[in-house]
Amino acid sequence: MELSRPRRVIINFTKKCALNCEWCYVDFDKSRIDIDTLIRVIDRVHELGFESITFGGGDPFQVRHLSLAIIQAKTLGLNVHVDTHGISLLESDENSSLINTYVDWLGLPLDGSTKETHDLMRGKKGHFDLVMQKLSWLKETSTRIKINTIVTQVNKHEISSLASLIKMISPHRWSVYQYWPVGVAARASLSHNIQGAEFDAIVDQLDMFSLGKTVVEFNNSESRRNTYPILNHEGKVTVHNEYPNNSYNYIGSIFDDNVANQITTTSFGERYQAVSRYKAIG
Repeated sequence: MELSRPRRVIINFTKKCALNCEWCYVDFDKSRIDIDTLIRVIDRVHELGFESITFGGGDPFQVRHLSLAIIQAKTLGLNVHVDTHGISLLESDENSSLINTYVDWLGLPLDGSTKETHDLMRGKKGHFDLVMQKLSWLKETSTRIKINTIVTQVNKHEISSLASLIKMISPHRWSVYQYWPVGVAARASLSHNIQGAEFDAIVDQLDMFSLGKTVVEFNNSESRRNTYPILNHEGKVTVHNEYPNNSYNYIGSIFDDNVANQITTTSFGERYQAVSRYKAIG
């Protein structure tokens, strides 16, 4: 897989979210989600030669007719990755079949080994228990499970004990991210910011753990810059601004004639930490 240009897009649903994560980078705008427009966005993503699509949020499962979008993406041959907070993910036969058949990766958040820390990070009491319940249910599916952990000043003391919990859960992948004060997430810098040296120390500490078949992926903040375009459900395209600006740059619509060139000149391809996620599928 070439790294010279981005092969993956992220579509964030920006209407709303049931969580209240202080450090979230998504700027929710309450814009209406139209499934026909979303299908056209997915078609255009495929037309432009992208290979993988991540549905994020907010939460994709809050979207009515999400299954149509997922099925369309997989039918076009895209690698399909869905990140969910789990609240809107109903434990139904329909969702089980959808995930089994059309979803390559399903991501869930886990930001602490205790409910107190995780629920504080996610701004939702009872969310830790809900995530653990969803993980138990998802054992019956064949999709690859990815646990996402954001490391900040609030939970850094608990990452080692979280590693023991991850070993018990045994997901396919554990993605550990340094909090990045990018976009609206910068408003949480005072309480959540963690320096690169601190994150590196945590990485060194976790390297000592044996997590069996779970692949551990460490992502410092700068490794994510310029590695993928971010779309909303209407097809608006943003990219990370150049270092050291921790903001986003709107470059146009996915339907613009020159958007491919705009993306290629502002995003330089998947970071090496994440390449194996999709290469293993494709």
